[in-house]
Amino acid sequence: MMKIIRLVLIYTASISLGLVACPKARAAQAEKEPQVQQGVQTNESGFVSQNVGRGEKIKLEGLVVLRQGGIITVRSSDSNTVKVELTDYTKVATPRGAFGKKRMPASDLAPGLWVKVKGVGDGPGHVLAESISFSKDDLRTARAIQAGLTPLDTRVQADEHQIKGNARDIQANQQQIQANEQQIQANQKEIEASQQQIGKTNNRISELEDYELKDSTSITFTAGSATLSAKARSELMRLANDASSLKGYVFQIKGFTDSSGSLDANQTLSMRRAQSVIAYLEQFGNVPLTRVLTPGAMGDSHPVSSNGTPEGRAENRRVEVKVLVSRGLAAAR
Repeated sequence: MMKIIRLVLIYTASISLGLVACPKARAAQAEKEPQVQQGVQTNESGFVSQNVGRGEKIKLEGLVVLRQGGIITVRSSDSNTVKVELTDYTKVATPRGAFGKKRMPASDLAPGLWVKVKGVGDGPGHVLAESISFSKDDLRTARAIQAGLTPLDTRVQADEHQIKGNARDIQANQQQIQANEQQIQANQKEIEASQQQIGKTNNRISELEDYELKDSTSITFTAGSATLSAKARSELMRLANDASSLKGYVFQIKGFTDSSGSLDANQTLSMRRAQSVIAYLEQFGNVPLTRVLTPGAMGDSHPVSSNGTPEGRAENRRVEVKVLVSRGLAAAR
């Protein structure tokens, strides 16, 4: 009986010593843990001015202002800029539901997008991203900015960081806007120059008071083409054969298009059509180039029919060919 009592006392004393020792062990462990974590710091201030060592954990939030390959430049709310590098392990996502996330392509990280970045430092002003997240609303705003639009709905106006993002993006793209305006002005000058050239061409060949019209025809083309049809080649051969018996004849040739293309494209196409006719007359009709007046590229000017119908456009896709004889020579005969 005494032996059993002694065993109970020894067991009770062991339990008491264990309970006393546990708090001390926890305190010792708590003292050790800060030492283990002492070399890992978290910086949420923008990560620009501090000399951050490799491996330091970083959190930042800001606007994407530049994308160069796998590196995006983020401007934080205090106007500091951070270069964030994407790696093969970077997770790009947007919140889905209360706790879930949806993976998104890295191509969505475009200028104008407000992002939250978690990563590790790789040097001053440079972060290797572990994860990048953004909201669907911010993604829509960024896409609108990329399209040259500025969202003005009530929800965007109420969201302060989106408004700041739009303002910063407009400021960053100010030079691009100016360049676009300069390009528009340059295009306008080219259009005016082309119109003046058409006017000069019209004045040069539309009124030939020194010549008398002997024969004429109109050669039509398919849309966008300058290739002569079999019917067109036959008609040109007839003109060439009939003109060979005339003294002092010349060919007047004007190319036209319908109104489907741009001004510059129609100008070029009308000249190609006129040149196709000249080349055929020279090569197969034996008409010397000295017998051909300067060809006219008339574009879509002077339509003979409405461009509002397929039939009308087909009639406008043409080259007008006229055989002229000097009035002085005709009177002498």
